[in-house]
Amino acid sequence: MSVCPIRAWAAVLACGMVLLAGAALAVDPAEEEAAYVKRFTDKFPKVESPPALEAYASPGRFDALFLGPSLEKNLKDVQNDSAAIAWSLSYYMRALNDMHRATGDVKYLEANLRFVRAVAAATDHKRGKQLFTGRVVKAWGCEKYAERGRAVFAVHTGIITAQLLDFLLLAGGVSAFNESLGAEHGSLLQVCLDALAVHDRQWREGPESGAGYYLGMDQENSLENKPIPANRQSAMGWALWLAWKRTGDTVYRDRALAIGRYLRNRFIHAPDGAVYWPYQLSDQPVTAEQPRESIHGEDSSHAGLTLTLPLLLAQEDQVFTRDDLAQFAKMVLNGPARRSDGILLTSITGEAALEPSYIGYPINYLPLAGIEPEIGKRITGYYLNYRPNPQPLDLAGLIRFVRHK
Repeated sequence: MSVCPIRAWAAVLACGMVLLAGAALAVDPAEEEAAYVKRFTDKFPKVESPPALEAYASPGRFDALFLGPSLEKNLKDVQNDSAAIAWSLSYYMRALNDMHRATGDVKYLEANLRFVRAVAAATDHKRGKQLFTGRVVKAWGCEKYAERGRAVFAVHTGIITAQLLDFLLLAGGVSAFNESLGAEHGSLLQVCLDALAVHDRQWREGPESGAGYYLGMDQENSLENKPIPANRQSAMGWALWLAWKRTGDTVYRDRALAIGRYLRNRFIHAPDGAVYWPYQLSDQPVTAEQPRESIHGEDSSHAGLTLTLPLLLAQEDQVFTRDDLAQFAKMVLNGPARRSDGILLTSITGEAALEPSYIGYPINYLPLAGIEPEIGKRITGYYLNYRPNPQPLDLAGLIRFVRHK
């Protein structure tokens, strides 16, 4: 499960304080990293005899682990009150979509349809849940994070609807399966579009030409009327792009591209040839090059989500180029995957101040293995050596981006 947004923001601030304190006290970086490695290996003991990738990440193992009792368990009490859909079930749905892509087997779409139906039935409107403002929205509210009570978060809407829309796009490519959905396909699509529309009032153009972003409204006090963090912008952009692919409505396309430009203009170029960014982006575009050591990088978990829209747009030759992909790849190798022993770091700039749980889903970086194969080797080493019990998305990502390449 991803690290929750408000915990991440507090941890990022705490990390900054730690780094400043470390500078004042002249903490030896080698000692800090050694302490982190101990925390890492305490949390993830090294596997004595690591398996081969073919045994670890196979469709048969995925099916045995995640198409039986695990799937049934996750169908119970589907709701987002504690962000379970956003930060857990959506990843399961994404894994099933990826398994269909990797294998072409429709059984993964058939399994995912059960999740899709349950998630579509769990909006606040259908459950009769009210936000702290009194609104009842056609999206998935959450009772965590916002000081004033139940709120609806753009990042949750983005990451959830992205999986629903991706499912519908994949279903459209399998005629017999899509025909079996009949009118349900359209009703599921409407659930996605209604959820995205909940956040229309948060949309702003600019501040520079061609860019756009979402403001925080009626959620955490600290983000009221301020641009939401990069990973949240990217989640919405991801869903908007897929909404355009499914509907042809250029409003969705144009907003996704505007978010892409907003992000690209605020990523920071460093002398090492990589780009980095903090959890909360600058209000204005960043034009000056900065050394990696001076940048307080976003935690590895949320940064993987931040990269989702740029990687998606790059595949479509929009906003982001192959040169951008090379810079992202260099960031991964100089930051979270800068070690070659399978131990991953918790910041995109390679700091070791956060706890190992902030590694999150390094699977999000695997599309860059096509640009730099060493990324695939190092992330695979993390799973084979330290994560004997993977989550669905872990296996699906390894099967799709490493094993089948």
